[in-house]
Amino acid sequence: MEPANQSKRLPAGVWLSATGVVALLLAVSSRYGFHRDELYFVVAGRRLDWGFVDQPPLTPLVARLAELVGGTNPTALRVLPALAVGGVSLLAAVMTRRFGGGRVAQVFAAVSAGWVGVLLGEGHLLSTAVFDYFLWTLSLWILVRILDGADPRWWVGLGVVVGIGLENKHMIGFFAAAVLIAILAGRRRSVLAGPWPWFGVALAAVIALPNLIWQASNGWPQLEMSEAIRARSDGPLLFVLLQAGLLSIALAVPAAVGFWRLLRSGSMTRWRPMAIAYVVLFVFFLVTGGKAYYLAPMYSVLLAAGALWFEDMSTLGRKWMAGTAVAGIGVGLFIALPLLPPQSSGTLDLTGELAETVGWPELIAQIETVYLTIPESDRAATAIFTGSYGEAGAVDVLGVDRGLPAATSGHNNYWLWGPPTHHGPVIGVGQVGASLELVCPDLEQVGTIDNPYGVENEELGLPLYLCLQPTRQLSDVWDQIRHYN
Repeated sequence: MEPANQSKRLPAGVWLSATGVVALLLAVSSRYGFHRDELYFVVAGRRLDWGFVDQPPLTPLVARLAELVGGTNPTALRVLPALAVGGVSLLAAVMTRRFGGGRVAQVFAAVSAGWVGVLLGEGHLLSTAVFDYFLWTLSLWILVRILDGADPRWWVGLGVVVGIGLENKHMIGFFAAAVLIAILAGRRRSVLAGPWPWFGVALAAVIALPNLIWQASNGWPQLEMSEAIRARSDGPLLFVLLQAGLLSIALAVPAAVGFWRLLRSGSMTRWRPMAIAYVVLFVFFLVTGGKAYYLAPMYSVLLAAGALWFEDMSTLGRKWMAGTAVAGIGVGLFIALPLLPPQSSGTLDLTGELAETVGWPELIAQIETVYLTIPESDRAATAIFTGSYGEAGAVDVLGVDRGLPAATSGHNNYWLWGPPTHHGPVIGVGQVGASLELVCPDLEQVGTIDNPYGVENEELGLPLYLCLQPTRQLSDVWDQIRHYN
């Protein structure tokens, strides 16, 4: 049912919020440079498959399409992520309207959900996380409709969204399980009656099946990846504290009010499973060592519900809350986006994701310098062996124009793509000393990775090696140098 006395048209402020955040993300998209993950996604997109060690195929597919349409540059990769953020802003407003919120509430929901710090940081880059965020929010909007008595055939649409989500990141599977538990616990079993919910489940499974087959065929590498990620979890205390940080601090209050209204408000009883699902996911990720940001997409619906509280406030209360939200969002902009020059490393220290977009051209120049020291007759047989997929991706994406050979690595899907097929000198990049000593006992360090801004990232200070006469081939020790993490 549509809420009574509600216009079907979204207020102009909602559209301004959505288009504004998209415009901002595109305006800063070319600052700094590629992220390490984006370089990896570009290479994976050139070698499309039904799965990869560390993610399903959707984001590499997006990278490939972006490269074909817009060329190999950061802006082309970041158009769809920016649009996904704008979509979250619109969907939050639509959920608020479904909850009964008026124009003021809808605009507040669009701004608070679409401009929240964690989403800005994810939406600045091509990543599995930003599409995960959008697909969770789209799923939440469909659930809001279903719980409000919409045509049960909407379950089919939900199945499609969840299935696509599973081809992007498996995390949405936990969301689907939490929703089922919440519906049962929230005494809304009636919405599961009939065939449509189960058609939706079946459709999601069919869409996800190709990636599951790929995982099974390759020894379920995602399970090993999950163990490695869990070993580097935020820890229970930090997981809890970071939830407010994800909301730019200031937006934690309307999110908390929205949670309470969904859970306890008599007028919102039908949507109680949304709050229960949040609790289920919070406890699950807390207990299993999940990252704090795993829970971030759930804040779209909590902020959408909290926007009704904002609308109910007095004029003075609204001004106070709006000012606080603007201040929080403003701080989040400088933390999440490359608004300052890259030499402002104090800002970059606050977010490792921005730091990982600095220094790649300089790294390629350093590798080229080492490469040119190799006798010209041996260069055709030279291999570049890196410690991480980011370094390998930089070589494969940015090193082509400098005439560098393709990279190899034991990291994640680069290991599955195999060792070099030729035998000759090896340039080592990053944390590869132990691996290269297996093929070159007389390994020599010939440089140290640096960037002109002194930005602290994963590459800064790592060694560069050169092995002119390896005694064995990398293919001889390939099984010993695999690392999934």
